[in-house]
Amino acid sequence: MKDQADPISAPGVTVSFKTPHQASSSNTFFAFSNTINGVARKSTRVAQAVNPSNRQPLWDVPVAREVDVNEAVTAANDAFLAWSRTPWAERAQYLTRAKDALLEIRDEMASLIMLETGKPIQLATLEVDQSIRLLLYYAAHPELKPKVVTDNDDLQLTVRYVSMGVVAAMCPCNDPLMLATGKIAPALLTGNAVIVKPSPFAPYSILKFVEHLKSLFPPGVIQALNGDGKLGSLLVEHPEVQRISFTGSITTGKKVMAAASKTLKRVTLELSGNGACVVCPDVDVSLVAPQVAVGAFLNSGQFCLSSRRIYVHEDIYNDFMQHIVDAVKPWKASLSPGDKGMLGPIQNEAHYRNVKQIFEDSQSKGYKFALGSPTVDDGKSFVIQPAIIDNPPEGSRVVTEEAFGPIVSLIQWKDENDVIARVNNTNTGLGASVWSGDIDCAIAIGEQIQSGMITINRYPTRIPSGHLSGWKESGPGGEGGTEGLLSYCNVQTMHCYKMSVAPGSAEAD
Repeated sequence: MKDQADPISAPGVTVSFKTPHQASSSNTFFAFSNTINGVARKSTRVAQAVNPSNRQPLWDVPVAREVDVNEAVTAANDAFLAWSRTPWAERAQYLTRAKDALLEIRDEMASLIMLETGKPIQLATLEVDQSIRLLLYYAAHPELKPKVVTDNDDLQLTVRYVSMGVVAAMCPCNDPLMLATGKIAPALLTGNAVIVKPSPFAPYSILKFVEHLKSLFPPGVIQALNGDGKLGSLLVEHPEVQRISFTGSITTGKKVMAAASKTLKRVTLELSGNGACVVCPDVDVSLVAPQVAVGAFLNSGQFCLSSRRIYVHEDIYNDFMQHIVDAVKPWKASLSPGDKGMLGPIQNEAHYRNVKQIFEDSQSKGYKFALGSPTVDDGKSFVIQPAIIDNPPEGSRVVTEEAFGPIVSLIQWKDENDVIARVNNTNTGLGASVWSGDIDCAIAIGEQIQSGMITINRYPTRIPSGHLSGWKESGPGGEGGTEGLLSYCNVQTMHCYKMSVAPGSAEAD
């Protein structure tokens, strides 16, 4: 899941800094603040993100200063003392209230996401609904109770899961609210205090969500800070922040890990993927090709689990190619985020330039475009129409890089061992899918793929109960499911020896 915004140095962030001015809408919903210790906080400096549908600036957002970071961390530490001792069931009730609060502003939040990401409105609404489901899942999750490992006449050995402290949740721009909620909910449920940092490219929905929750939670339990290129490093290097959960690019993730090593923080990095899809010869092409197409082009390919390398057996390759082209051909990325399509613009200029370069490289190398034009027009938006490349070389940029846009490769395979080797020939390992009429065969192939998530006979999607963890440079750690809850806990092992040490016990023996 990519976000070019670098929390260490933020190169290429095209946001402007100036003195605050009146929000462009009189509706107070479209006025934005940081949230520190339960209070809305403005700033003497503001930034604006850009609407990717027309490249026009959106609303002012405050830029947090170092003093704001220090105040937020202090408030979080103070709140943590009581919050970590709050019973699990009571913390779960808070998540239920957060779900209800999000439902109250469901339509407004969908509009915000539509404008800050460029998603069509139905996908923006889906993101809000996915965030609601995450809150529901964690609110209903059973408590992580101590586990008894050994209990005999001499020793009781137990393992318990303990809240860590202050968590910094650092979020990308492609699914801002959903990915933030996927960090906030498990961190709060396990008794941690959370400071959320949105992407400077898409800060609005996260800031508004936390602002909307600020009266529901004790002050300092959940806070949000938008900032400039210094904010990420201030959070990562702060000695009183105990854990970092970061979603973004591999390049930035490595910088986060290096900075976190100064204080040996616990780190989860959910980084880029270059998802592979293996299609076996025993499938109904007319059924499978349209579903693979959705998994490749959903949100214009701006999804870490997107199927970017589609390996199709040579016996059905031409037929599959025709069906997937027919499925995608009617899908047009729209200039209007209000259109009821499934494709919108690339979220920001940095991603747009990267995708454009991969189109240009494919054109210059003479690769065949089975669908789409190799020419990307520089217009008034970041719209790029979908493209399918017919059997490019394994070492080509379109195969080896995560474009994070609407361009995918269709590649022939014949030998099962060979295709597995090609699928695994990458520095990433986040998600992959296998399609076959023989479930056992599909599982056998999936078990050989070096990836944290394998999906059989469906395009990859996240579900709250499913743990998602990266292999290789897709990052250490993971989120989702019970395993995701455990990642927000310290583990304490208690060795309780049953030998009596009370006064007089030796005489009694």
